[in-house]
Amino acid sequence: MLGSVPVPLLGDAMMESVTVTDPATAPAVLDEADAPDPVPARRRGGRVVVHLAVLAVVLVVAVVLVALVAYRQRLAITNVDGISYMSIARQYATGDFADAVNAYWSPAVSWLMAPLVALGLGLQTAFGAVNTAAAAVVVGVGGWLAWSQTRRLVPPLFYMVTVTPALMSAVPAQTPDLLVVAWFLCFLWALRTADRSLVGPLRGRIAAGAVLGAVGAVGYFVKLYTLPVTVVAVVVWLLLRLWSRRRRGERDRRTWVTPVAAVVAFAVVAAPWVGVLSAKYEGFTLGSSLAVNFGSKFDDAGHGSGWPFLPVPPNDSAVSPNEDFSPDVYGRGPQDDPDPLPTPEVAGAAPAADAQAAPQEDTASSDGGIVAKARYYLHQRVLAFPFYLARISGYAPFVVPIGLLFAAAVTVGVVRFRRNAFACIAAATTFVYFLGYAGITSAASRGGNIRYYWPLFYGTVLLAALMLPMVWRLVRRRGWLRIAVTVVAVLAVTVASYSQNWLGRQAPFYASTSNGTPLNVFGPTPVPEVSRLADQVIADGAVPADARIIGTNYRTLTSLGFLIDAHVYGRSAQGYRYDSEPQRELFLDQGVQYFVQFDPVGSPERDYSSAGTLVGTYEATVPCASDTSSESPMPCRVQFVELRR
Repeated sequence: MLGSVPVPLLGDAMMESVTVTDPATAPAVLDEADAPDPVPARRRGGRVVVHLAVLAVVLVVAVVLVALVAYRQRLAITNVDGISYMSIARQYATGDFADAVNAYWSPAVSWLMAPLVALGLGLQTAFGAVNTAAAAVVVGVGGWLAWSQTRRLVPPLFYMVTVTPALMSAVPAQTPDLLVVAWFLCFLWALRTADRSLVGPLRGRIAAGAVLGAVGAVGYFVKLYTLPVTVVAVVVWLLLRLWSRRRRGERDRRTWVTPVAAVVAFAVVAAPWVGVLSAKYEGFTLGSSLAVNFGSKFDDAGHGSGWPFLPVPPNDSAVSPNEDFSPDVYGRGPQDDPDPLPTPEVAGAAPAADAQAAPQEDTASSDGGIVAKARYYLHQRVLAFPFYLARISGYAPFVVPIGLLFAAAVTVGVVRFRRNAFACIAAATTFVYFLGYAGITSAASRGGNIRYYWPLFYGTVLLAALMLPMVWRLVRRRGWLRIAVTVVAVLAVTVASYSQNWLGRQAPFYASTSNGTPLNVFGPTPVPEVSRLADQVIADGAVPADARIIGTNYRTLTSLGFLIDAHVYGRSAQGYRYDSEPQRELFLDQGVQYFVQFDPVGSPERDYSSAGTLVGTYEATVPCASDTSSESPMPCRVQFVELRR
């Protein structure tokens, strides 16, 4: 039995105290936000109803705004990754389960799309619907966490209003990253539930552990990257809780029960999918994406020299070779160029913008043994760190300041795990998520894609919302100046979110050389140029459905092939040529039927007589020449050539 322990409460008028004599008897010790409210029960009940009604209205408005953006962007194809997810969803919807099972692309988003596609919804529209549902979870669960922790209206309102424009900006992205954000918020809820169960009965701890494990398994289905995040975050949480208990001299209450239950639940939920993957790939596997992406970070060669010259689609239903990057599958195509160019650059291609801006990696430093590779790996993380910060600040300049302020508050003792358990758990989990991506992105990629860091936005906004009552108590009696500064700082976070994610303007919150385009929320539905091009090709009948095609611009061709129901061969920046007889023979041997030549409008006409028959010529404003992710659209001449020997 410990001595009396003062526990601060979140009263409406002022901070009060109670005395707890046994820390194992009341959840209040775990988190000050759970302390009793001094407001009378009848008044408190009415206040709760008003709060929940207001939050419900805000949730509906947020979801409607997100849905409007998703609807108006339903014709877009945002990236080649999304094409793979949509192709796999179509395979599930048509019952082609053998081809749909995939070790590289996590299945959850395709599973969720498949019923919508089977009901007749278009693939892009189905993706937008899934992302809209994920956004509803992000707003709803995050708002609930903020309200249930603080029992105040302002913190959840601050969270919900701030994240809405970011969700509107994110919903068109045809990747599972918005589902990852939804999972991240649910995972924080599961961690909070597990943490609270530690002062409860054994049955409650088992149930909370089972929920935590099941949520972890759902994350594994959403994206394989969440699996190490789950493991590390749970370990960090347990260490924090054990440290806090021993520091206060509390007795052990079988803390191990919860993680054991979580492991069992995870295994039970994930086992069927692991079994299916292992059977298809003829060996135990949880997935191949981490091995492919993380393994290259210890070696400067990366994907460039390790991937084959002519990848082929993994099955007859696949749109492109991108549909499975598992090494044994992706490497089945021809490995050598039968007629390479004198230089490794693609003819006529300009250097990629990313390559110009990013520092070159030291190719010699990764040669040698484990020590040399580890040194190389750490050196690249140091080079990449400024790019991490730039990526994060590009959509959320307040992430780093909020994180630093919270760390400072913990250091000086303003925030303590005993009083702010969930806030500390949320901060630690958010940091773990960042460290994971910091370990698998590089300077050469300028820190990776912005969407990799989305959960940091929502984690830090939730953290700020959780700490608002404490901050208000600290400043309300210290003069109007500090109150004004606090109010301005809180408003600046929300304004920055709207400025960057809705209006497309980074400055003045983050330096930018140009203004972006505001979100299309209420305007007409734009028809992308590649969709117009696809409609023309289909209308002319130049290329039949199910055709096998290859071309000079793999990225644009993959989008076009997806829309015209063709199968695309090859990969980007390989310098495929119709006028090379050895290459052409190789294409035909692999079953390729058509070659697609991309040239800027106004460039000299080509003679295809030696290669085959020109069956269609079109013009469209699309990425055309360099075949890189950073290339901007330009007026382009697209020509289809039916190959012959």
